[in-house]
Amino acid sequence: MAVAGPDGCYIVSFKSFLGNDFKITDLGKLKHMLGVLVTRDHLRYLIYLNQTAYIQCTIACFGLENSTPVSTPLTVKYDLTLSQSPTTEAEKHAYKDYSGDLHYLSLVGSLLFVTQTRPDIQFAVGLVAQFNNNPRIAHLEATKCILCYLKSTANYNES
Repeated sequence: MAVAGPDGCYIVSFKSFLGNDFKITDLGKLKHMLGVLVTRDHLRYLIYLNQTAYIQCTIACFGLENSTPVSTPLTVKYDLTLSQSPTTEAEKHAYKDYSGDLHYLSLVGSLLFVTQTRPDIQFAVGLVAQFNNNPRIAHLEATKCILCYLKSTANYNES
């Protein structure tokens, strides 16, 4: 659990109160939480949250290290609708052949985790997440495009 407060006196008091009923360990100042790097700028009273390492790990996990970076999360060419979802067994088989080992739900879940610190992909991820039940090749391509965008902008949130 991370504890934050307006004054160090309140934090010490709260930790002491918790220590009466629970065994707690003080790990010092927060550096990482759930894979998010936390950096504080004491002079300007700012906190930076950074998921660059997670983004790079996700890119590697889905085998897109050599993909071409793009400048926008989604382009106009991805006109995604539910009517595009595979309906016949042949279309479903073609999607499985195309996707190979790439699992759509895992990719979308990874992107949803990144939206914590990257609001610029929120709309695009929300759009592709609508097709979790029955994705088609265009949906997978749009999802990969978001990951390629993150590849080109992974270091944008570093201070």
